[in-house]
Amino acid sequence: MRRQVVVPVAALMSAAVAMFGARGSLGLFIKPWQEAFGTGRGAASLVTALGFVVYGLSQPVAGKLLGIWGGRRVVLVGLALGAVGFGVGAFVTELWMVIVAVGVVAAVGAGFASLATLSYLAADLVAGRSGFVYGLLTAGGAGGSVLILPIATAALGVSLRASMASLALGMILAFVLVALLVRDRSGRDASRTSDGGIGVLVRTPGFWLLLVPFAVCGYTSTGLTDTHLIPYATDHHMNDATASAVLATLAAFNVAGVLVAGFFTDRVDRGKLLAGVYAMRAGTLFLLPTLTSPSSLFVFAALFGLADFASVPPTTSLTRSVCVLGGWGLALGLIAAAHQAGSALGAWLGGWLFERTGSYDLSFKSSAFALLVAAWLSYRLRDRRLEHQPALA
Repeated sequence: MRRQVVVPVAALMSAAVAMFGARGSLGLFIKPWQEAFGTGRGAASLVTALGFVVYGLSQPVAGKLLGIWGGRRVVLVGLALGAVGFGVGAFVTELWMVIVAVGVVAAVGAGFASLATLSYLAADLVAGRSGFVYGLLTAGGAGGSVLILPIATAALGVSLRASMASLALGMILAFVLVALLVRDRSGRDASRTSDGGIGVLVRTPGFWLLLVPFAVCGYTSTGLTDTHLIPYATDHHMNDATASAVLATLAAFNVAGVLVAGFFTDRVDRGKLLAGVYAMRAGTLFLLPTLTSPSSLFVFAALFGLADFASVPPTTSLTRSVCVLGGWGLALGLIAAAHQAGSALGAWLGGWLFERTGSYDLSFKSSAFALLVAAWLSYRLRDRRLEHQPALA
C-alpha cells in the first residue's frame, strides 16, 4: 500500500487498539472496584454487563450517523467519549458514577468507534477491494488487549486511578492521530448511507443472510467459547494458569486468522470463504466435548482461533456490496448489534445449560449445529453479482 494509505490506516488501527484494548481490560477492575467502593462482585460487574448492552445498542445509531456526519467525525466522537468515560471513571467516588461513566459513556464511545465504523472509514482509503484492510483493523481490535492489558496492569500497581487514566490517555493519543492523519471522503456521497435506511435493508435478502450468521458468530465466539472456555478447562482439572494460557493462545490465533481471512477476502469468493469459516468453527466445537487434556485444548484454541474473528473481513466486505441502497454504514451497525445480542445470549445460555445438565456438552454441540446453519446461509451469498435491489413484496 502507498504511504497515503498506510499512514491513515495505521491511525485507525491505533483507535482499534486503544478502544478494544480498554474494553478488554475491564475484568481487571472488578476486584479493585469491590475494594474501593465496598461492594459485591455482582454490583461491580454491572459496569461490564451494562457496557455490553449499551455498546450493542449504540452501533446502529453510529451507522445512521455515518451518512450524516461522515466516518471520521463519528470515530472522533467515539474516541472522545471513551476518553471522557474512562477519565471521569478514574476520579469518581461512588460505584454508580463508574457505571455511568464507563458502562454508559465509554460504551457509547466504543459503539461509535467500533470496528464497523473504522472499516467504513477505511474503505474509502483503498481502491477496489479492501478485505486486507478490514483484516488489519480487526487484528488491531483482537490484539488490543495483548498490548493494553499489560500497561493497565502495571499502572494498577500504582493505583486504580492511574490504571483507568492510562486507558483514557491511550484514547486521547488515538484521537490525536486520527484527527491529524485521517481525511474523510465518505461524507461526499451521503446517499450511499442514507438512501432508504432500515426499510430498504429489511427487504434486502442479502442483509438477513449476513445478519443471522453474524448473530450466530457472536453467540458461539465471544459469548459461549470466550466466556466459558476457562471454566471448561478448570472443570477438567487444569489449573488457572494453564486455562488462561489456553485462552491467550486462542487470542493470538485470532490475530493470525483475521489477517489470513482479510488476504483471501480480496482473492476468493467471499460467500464461500465465510461459509468455510463457520464450517471450520462448527467442526472444532463438535470435537470440543471430547478434548479434556491440556495439549488437546491448546490444539483446539489454535484451530478455533483461526476461525474465530476470521468472519469479520468477509462479512464487512459483503455488507458493503449487498447493502448499497439501504446504506452499508447503517447495515454494519445493525449487523454488529446482532453480534452483540448473540454474544450476550451465548454467555448467559452457556451457564444456564451447564447448571441444568452439569456439563457444557449440549452448549457446544448445539452451537456447532447453529454454525452449520450459518455456513449454509453464508454459502447462499456465493458468486452473486446482483444489483442488490430490495425484494418485492
